[in-house]
Amino acid sequence: MAVNVEQTPYRPFDMAYGANTITLNGITPSQQKYALQITVVGQTTPIADIRQSPNRYGRAIFDIQNILQTQVEPSKNNIDGLHYSASGFAQQNTRMRIANGELVQYQIGYTTETNGQLDDPFTVSPIVYTTLGGSKEYWQVPYDEGAEFIPIVDADVNGCTDINYWARPLSDNTWTIADTETGDNLLTINGGYPSPGGIDVHNVYRDDQCTKSFWQNIARVAGPYPANTAVQGIEAFYVLQSNAAGSIFNVSTLANTQSSGGGPNITLGQGLIPTGNFNVITLATGPANFPVGTLSPLCDHYYIVPVLWTPLSPTNCTTDELSQAPLMSEAAWRIQRYNILDKPCNDYPHVQFAWLNSEGFRDQFTFTKRNEMKINTKRNNFLKEAADYNDTRYIVDKQSRGFTTYSQSIKEDWTATSGYMNDKEVALIESMFKSPEVNVRFSTGEYANEWIPINLVSSSYTEKSYRKDRLFQYTVNYKLANNIKSQRG
Repeated sequence: MAVNVEQTPYRPFDMAYGANTITLNGITPSQQKYALQITVVGQTTPIADIRQSPNRYGRAIFDIQNILQTQVEPSKNNIDGLHYSASGFAQQNTRMRIANGELVQYQIGYTTETNGQLDDPFTVSPIVYTTLGGSKEYWQVPYDEGAEFIPIVDADVNGCTDINYWARPLSDNTWTIADTETGDNLLTINGGYPSPGGIDVHNVYRDDQCTKSFWQNIARVAGPYPANTAVQGIEAFYVLQSNAAGSIFNVSTLANTQSSGGGPNITLGQGLIPTGNFNVITLATGPANFPVGTLSPLCDHYYIVPVLWTPLSPTNCTTDELSQAPLMSEAAWRIQRYNILDKPCNDYPHVQFAWLNSEGFRDQFTFTKRNEMKINTKRNNFLKEAADYNDTRYIVDKQSRGFTTYSQSIKEDWTATSGYMNDKEVALIESMFKSPEVNVRFSTGEYANEWIPINLVSSSYTEKSYRKDRLFQYTVNYKLANNIKSQRG
């Protein structure tokens, strides 16, 4: 009897940190063990080769999460500062970035073994599985919450792209409002930019650096009106700027193409299917990540609107009759709203944190109150004789040192305090406390506007909310991930 695969990780993607189970059955009484191989797509040598005896039900249950965790890593290459330039001018192809180590795709092979020999060659499943470097709850087997990140798309009777289900970004931010609660003309300007899945809200300052990541592949509905083949992923992003009176005065378009650092499309509407690292697109979204001059001084808040392709003819499917771009106005993923806050004149220099969130990508938050540094130095001293006996005569100077530092380690410890927060911001900060990989950006000093890796010293926190704490703040204790270099005495 051939080996069958009964259970596998969730598709189209799962999370590496949590159960990733594969269950095999079909072993015969004359065969001793099940054999399983895991091979990364594009490689010929398996990353794992596992054997397991059948259980009392004649099955073998493998959990490959430890294997997958060795293949993924946090975002690198200063992803939080994507497209930021101290001079104000950055390369165009850094507006976006595809995945780079945050995900891995693999295939499984399976057979049986007897007396240390394979009974048959490995049967390699053609299915490609994807895992992200995020985490999930112990009971999420499989990780069907992954459907929250994937829009479901078809077309209407006229061939216009139609969205059946709206997705969210790969973020732990839960501050979401309805698109009817914006207080501006989002739903009326140019025919409107609706976001039926809600709008994610962020409070930022003009020098904040932020990013947002999206699983950009879609799910296509099989029906009488399937989506056009050009509809495959995020086609473009609209950037809408609004003034304090609630009037959107500027609309610009950023195509998701390889020339901007994204893709897989080379040109708008090319219809290439996102695969591999193209499955995830990270966009530079913070005020400081935009090219100089993009954000107007009059901008009170702005929106990032991820949209899909839709045809212009034979029926004009866009709500903006003046538009000549084959783009929807309705957001397939939640619109991202950034409220630009002004710095009070008596505020402390700001400190911004960025961290690996539970979805395997990045979130950011700014602390606006006191940030204090403390230097801890640990010295290895020895008592040195005042005179040098390896000399022509015995000489002692007043400056001759007795206790001498052979070596020392210097650590910078910091304490940062947030401003007053709402409940949704607290939920985001608690995600940071659970993160194993945190960076900090100071607005002044020798580290100004550089993302520096840190370790959180605070290993616990107390949950706070407006109901029980009213006005509240958080304090974070942290230290730089690298010690200060020191000389010997």
